[in-house]
Amino acid sequence: MPAVAGEVWSWHTVDVSVVKTSRAEVILHGRLRTGNSFGTPQQGRVGVISKLPFPSIGSLVGGYYYGKEEDSSDEWQNKHRIFGGLEVPVYGGHGVAIDTRGLVERFFVPDSPAFNRYRQRFRLRTDGRLGPYLSTEWFFDANGYLSSRHGAGLRWRCAESVTLEFGYLYDARRANIGEPRHVIVTQFTLDRLWR
Repeated sequence: MPAVAGEVWSWHTVDVSVVKTSRAEVILHGRLRTGNSFGTPQQGRVGVISKLPFPSIGSLVGGYYYGKEEDSSDEWQNKHRIFGGLEVPVYGGHGVAIDTRGLVERFFVPDSPAFNRYRQRFRLRTDGRLGPYLSTEWFFDANGYLSSRHGAGLRWRCAESVTLEFGYLYDARRANIGEPRHVIVTQFTLDRLWR
């Protein structure tokens, strides 16, 4: 079954909420991605994410990432990304929360034309101290469908303001982008560093 074949990667993310009030949230973000040789860095990025409440609907989301990524010729290139969109709660009750997020991203890569990417995510998580999460996210560009990522894992709120996640993600990609990827993902979130 060719759909099951693919590369094995790992993505490790840290988000630290440096400001969180009723009017705004500012998150410092970092991620390290290792490539198919599992353990060899392939991408690193840092940035900031801002969330502003959008009354009775959800939150406006915007931000910027700076990253370095290894390309197909084994050279590292700088990448700049700005993004914005809307995050909306879909359901909350009985210990379960479902939300959706839509973003428009603009990428700037030296010696290449800038381009847009569009993404839509749905995520389900439980509100308990330890519980599963499920997510699906769809990506599009000027040529239509780009990829989709489908993930599941465990979410552990190990302290009032600290959450750890560990899971698996299947990254299905358009044929001209590359074969599917199997990804081990970790996420560390430190919430409410300052109020």
